[in-house]
Amino acid sequence: MSENLKEIYSKTDFIVTGGALKILTDFLNEKGIKALVVEKTDAETLSIIDAAGIVPESLAVKNCTKGLFPSGIVKESFEINFSKGNGEWSGIIQIRGSEWEIYILLKDSPADPDALVEELKPCAGLIGLWQTFKKISETEKKLSSLSYMILATKSTLASIFEPMPMQYFASFLAGVLQESLFPKSVAILKDEGNYLTVLNGKAENIPERKGIFASKILPPTPVITKKDSPVEIILPVAEGDCRLFCLMEWDRLPDEQTMNFLELLGNLAVRAVAINSLRMQSRQTEANISAGEFTVLSLSNVLKVLRSAETREKFISLLVDIFIEQGQMQNCIFISWDSARKGYAISEHRTGLIKSNVDSVLLPSAKKLSIEKVRDSYYDLSSETPDSIFKSWGLAGCPWKDVAKMKYIFPVCDDNFLTGFVALGTDGEDAASDLSKLTSLQLIAQFAAYEFKKFEQVK
Repeated sequence: MSENLKEIYSKTDFIVTGGALKILTDFLNEKGIKALVVEKTDAETLSIIDAAGIVPESLAVKNCTKGLFPSGIVKESFEINFSKGNGEWSGIIQIRGSEWEIYILLKDSPADPDALVEELKPCAGLIGLWQTFKKISETEKKLSSLSYMILATKSTLASIFEPMPMQYFASFLAGVLQESLFPKSVAILKDEGNYLTVLNGKAENIPERKGIFASKILPPTPVITKKDSPVEIILPVAEGDCRLFCLMEWDRLPDEQTMNFLELLGNLAVRAVAINSLRMQSRQTEANISAGEFTVLSLSNVLKVLRSAETREKFISLLVDIFIEQGQMQNCIFISWDSARKGYAISEHRTGLIKSNVDSVLLPSAKKLSIEKVRDSYYDLSSETPDSIFKSWGLAGCPWKDVAKMKYIFPVCDDNFLTGFVALGTDGEDAASDLSKLTSLQLIAQFAAYEFKKFEQVK
């Protein structure tokens, strides 16, 4: 009994693992029938899966079955049909189930086709068992692969939304692709505007920025750019100014599940980039608010200090101290209106804590300059010269060499007149001045103009 069961198992295993096809060709060989056993590859091609009495010259033949057989629903577990052939094949037999079909291309037309069809029914039934088992096996593989991808997605979700620099994000993305889908190679490319750079992985030849790489609209959908081995697929990850491309290669075309996972990962990556961008903007806003609060507090203290000055000389000295400290620059010159000499003259020149000799040269003006001629609240001397600025005010060129070496000029204006101006700079490399720092210096200059009035009245 045990031996019989073993034999039954061996035969069954042989049939459902592909032996049914051999039984069919053995039957054809016994009958002396020359034939090819084929299945459809596409609408134009039939793939050869076995042969009887013929040595095929290639692995495929032209589809010669069009319009010869019914295409309706199969009511039984399988059905078998015969049709006369044409050209090279004298007869064709179709064996099909609900989701599969194979064809036997007969070199010579049988004398009694109906009898042959009847004899082939057991073989057709065995092929049906083989196809059913193959479908179940493929389904199990897909379920196993799906289970793994769900686990990979779970792991990805746990980390992809964590804040990380772009270089680390690219490494993370490459790691997920490599460990989840096992491509032959992965490279993460970044669009720099006019060209592409490699953030992670290796690219034998960095593609030119054209085609999909230059497209304005980039949905996170995988695109097959090369179908021949190695198959090349590109997954765009684009959000705002950030444009990444996941360049992958496989030995063969990935299945539908892999493509679906790629699309899911692409959508997650886009959301992660967007969230990280918003997070960075939020942090920058918080930093700006904190800097603004600090500036307001600092300005409050500055104004208290300036108001405490009892003399004009003390006021000017404090103003220069404040500009040097707030601007984080070491050179400062304060030029003010000299009513006795009819012009603008240097009141104080400071390099850090050291006072320099005051240049007595005068920038002549018949009267104190109206603010209507002072168009800006500060001037950047990297883009225009003191000569051009003073001339735009209707004055002569700059008479002081030291002013020409400065970085910024801040006019000190009240509601009507230019009381003076502060020239601020540094030796060597220019100090970087952010917007909040420049704004605070403009406010200090404006406040100083109003405080300066009390000394002019006293004088």
